[in-house]
Amino acid sequence: MLEKDREKREKIFSYLLEAVQKVFPEDVLCFLIHGSMVKGGLIEGFSDLDVQVFLKESSFDEFDLKLEKCMKIQNLVGNLDAPQIGAQYLQMYFYNPNNMPDWYTPPIKGSYKILFGKLPKELDFSEENFKIRMIKSLKGLPAEVSTTIRSFADCLDKTVYRRTRLIATKIFPIMYSLLSYDLEHPNEIWAKTKFEALDLFCQKYENENISEFFNLIQLLAKDHNDLELMKQAFFVGVEFLKEAAKISEKIKI
Repeated sequence: MLEKDREKREKIFSYLLEAVQKVFPEDVLCFLIHGSMVKGGLIEGFSDLDVQVFLKESSFDEFDLKLEKCMKIQNLVGNLDAPQIGAQYLQMYFYNPNNMPDWYTPPIKGSYKILFGKLPKELDFSEENFKIRMIKSLKGLPAEVSTTIRSFADCLDKTVYRRTRLIATKIFPIMYSLLSYDLEHPNEIWAKTKFEALDLFCQKYENENISEFFNLIQLLAKDHNDLELMKQAFFVGVEFLKEAAKISEKIKI
């Protein structure tokens, strides 16, 4: 990475941290950048800038993040130019360590960078729990495939790109899970870039759809207006998920 690009990233990271600290001056427990922006494998123009923020319980009400706080954050980050650092969108997740979603898995060493604070002790990584979550997600693939297909039928042309990006957020974790669910230390796989994981996946399984999907989304990252390319990527992505579901059926719990 060029030094000027690194400086751009650090500037945006710092701005986001300052925005969060401005809205939650006493409540920020940990602020971290997660995913390909840290470990590499960024698909420029397609990947997201993923941020995880852990806050004290006082920042939440009985529903979720307090609405007025949510509105203030949006006012500060709404005009952020994420594409200038290679990201398509900004995704900020706000968590209460005492009330984490069932699907949440603590970030794995090598896949994140803490800019402020430290991870709450409630989120200590457990390989056993991680494997349980992976297998649960793999076993739930048939229903996931069904929902994904149904959601596309009435999709307007102007929302097809978003649908294609959403299926990518399902495909990448499934690829990692199929690679590592039966390993003693699965976190070593999850710390690798998407492209490193792809190479390993193609060595372990005979699957052309996953390679084709990677090729298509890299083309799509350069042209967000090619509707047929979007549809092709979506189709190939679903075909991969179908094959992954069949593999998952053979996994013994």
